[in-house]
Amino acid sequence: MVENVTYVFSAELEGLEARIIQIEMNIKKGIPRFQIVGLALGSTRESGERVRIAMENSGFQFPMMNILVNLSPAGVKKEASWFDLGMTVALLKLSGQIQSNLNFSQVLFLGELGLDGSIKPIKGLSNLLLSKTIKRFHTVIFPEENKWEASVSENLKLFPISHLSEIIEILQNSEREFKEKFYFQPQKQKLGKVSLFQDQLVAFRTLSIAVAGKHHSLLIGSPGAGKTMLAKTIADLQPPMNRKEFEEVLKIRSLYQVLPQKEIMHLNRPFRSPHHTSSDVSMIGGGRNMKVGEVTLSHNGILFLDEVGEFKPQVIQALREPLEEGRVTLSRVNYHLTLPASFLFLGATNPCPCGYLGSTEYVCRCSPIKVQKYLSRLSGPFLDRIDFVMNIQLFSHKREKILICLDEIYEKIVKAKEIQERRYANTEYNFNGELNGRHVELYCETTQSAKKVVDKLLHNPTLSLRRISKLQKISRTIADLDQSNSIDEVHVLEAYQYMSQENFFYNLAA
Repeated sequence: MVENVTYVFSAELEGLEARIIQIEMNIKKGIPRFQIVGLALGSTRESGERVRIAMENSGFQFPMMNILVNLSPAGVKKEASWFDLGMTVALLKLSGQIQSNLNFSQVLFLGELGLDGSIKPIKGLSNLLLSKTIKRFHTVIFPEENKWEASVSENLKLFPISHLSEIIEILQNSEREFKEKFYFQPQKQKLGKVSLFQDQLVAFRTLSIAVAGKHHSLLIGSPGAGKTMLAKTIADLQPPMNRKEFEEVLKIRSLYQVLPQKEIMHLNRPFRSPHHTSSDVSMIGGGRNMKVGEVTLSHNGILFLDEVGEFKPQVIQALREPLEEGRVTLSRVNYHLTLPASFLFLGATNPCPCGYLGSTEYVCRCSPIKVQKYLSRLSGPFLDRIDFVMNIQLFSHKREKILICLDEIYEKIVKAKEIQERRYANTEYNFNGELNGRHVELYCETTQSAKKVVDKLLHNPTLSLRRISKLQKISRTIADLDQSNSIDEVHVLEAYQYMSQENFFYNLAA
């Protein structure tokens, strides 16, 4: 009895995770046609013509019969081009043009066909291969140009293919397996030295603490004070990623780029700096075709908003959820997705439209109404999620340059990160800045002298419980940089000194 129904498996992306798609194919005599059902849209619906021409140009025969393809689950819309290879294999199998002893229920086929039979690279392969739903498979056949990206998967047999004519040999010859594996090792950097002015040192120290413990920060100062330069310098001080963080960054990067070996070997924490004309959709993500936003692209890295006072108010307010939760939930008519968005926020802004409010060197030309309107974009709920609000001012007289060794600071940040990894090994947290609720008291152990200082600050009417919690988290990071097991009085006082600069902003806005 001739087989007339078969199935193979492929996959598509649902956000950053994989959804398994079963390609069911039926072939019978009748009016020749190639019909795809199962809510196939866009490039998926056009697969029939690509499959036919690619088969003929690769030395195979396209059967002139009635062919029906069902993409299951049928109730989910599908718009991916990499089902082409799976459809072609199913058709070759039904028409008797290939024979294989492989268990097709454990093989995943991923690849878009060119008209000449070539297999084109695909985006998002890391998301597919690192997804939990793929564990049921033992073999993956995928485009040749994606082989280094595929090497990050640990337990899958990998068979790269560059042309459809190779499919018979791949299915019958286990020697074609790609056995190179990517072994993750944290990438440390050599940074050298940087020259800073004396009036920038406090801000630099604050940002060093921020990057060590993931404390969101805002820099306020006149044009030329060095806000952008400091932020970009601090970006180089980000500690190396662990395996979990690396995979998360790789999956997001893979969505919009085919990654060669060099990119994978030297993948660092992201640093994103969107322009102030960005919309709330480009910042948060979403849209008709569900594009990830800047908050997700900066996951496990830094999101830097230069001239944050120029951003639209709705864009700034949209950041409140990811700043608090470390993720963003997108609810649209066609989908409901939760995407990772755990980043370190750095913002830089002028204190007024002309930039010289509060300066001792220049005269501000802005009226109080213009200043209030400018600063009102940074609302109280948004600022409540910022740990550091730093003031940087220009001083034209007696400015001296100081040479800072970045490697020494970097090593301290790396050790502080290692301390935090051990501390939060079995929790949802990675950094001190992510702590919330009762966990602040649990993990921020203080000495008796430090506890007395904190208790005294509790009676300060200008410090809310949230700000006291910030103080404890910042103190914990300063203690980690000193490799101290407990928070001492000196750590609390240093943290309070930095936090007291918030009053500068509120005085400006008043």
